[in-house]
Amino acid sequence: MREATWRAGLGEFSDCLLAGLLVALASVPVVTAAPALVAGCRAVDRSRRGVGGPLWTTFWADFRAVVRGGVVFGLGCLAAVVVFAVDLEVAGSLPGAGLLRPVLGVLAGAAVVVAVRTCESVSSGEPSWRRATFAAARGTAASPGNVALLAGAVLLSAVLVWMLPILAFVVTGPLCLAAVATRGPRS
Repeated sequence: MREATWRAGLGEFSDCLLAGLLVALASVPVVTAAPALVAGCRAVDRSRRGVGGPLWTTFWADFRAVVRGGVVFGLGCLAAVVVFAVDLEVAGSLPGAGLLRPVLGVLAGAAVVVAVRTCESVSSGEPSWRRATFAAARGTAASPGNVALLAGAVLLSAVLVWMLPILAFVVTGPLCLAAVATRGPRS
């Protein structure tokens, strides 16, 4: 009995890493990172519940289903990253940069959490990316415990990739799992 539980856990872990590889592969054109994260969240959620077909085929079907609206969201996220980078450079030259930089860092972290929660919201059935973004922002404000856990997962993912860049190919799988696991109650 104990060996069967161990093997089942190992299967879930391998599905999580495979989802991370697929998300990384689908994210090669940077603007498709959001739809890839949505497909990864769906794949990990299906794997956790034990439903669906092979992870490889269901991932690509989910990716194709959300890529059109997700590219627009991905472009918006990319524009936000550029604006944040410019703001960070400008903040370094202003008086009070010691206070402004951490504030910008917290705001950027909150924006990343909202973006990840938006992808999770779309993966759980919200057809509109705009409504999913608003729902993610409301959910972020409403459940600080889940937000702290997801922010910790995002931070840990960033640290792992910073320490060992090759982990960028698999770290999104556990990040998708964290997004699905911290899913708040739907209104």
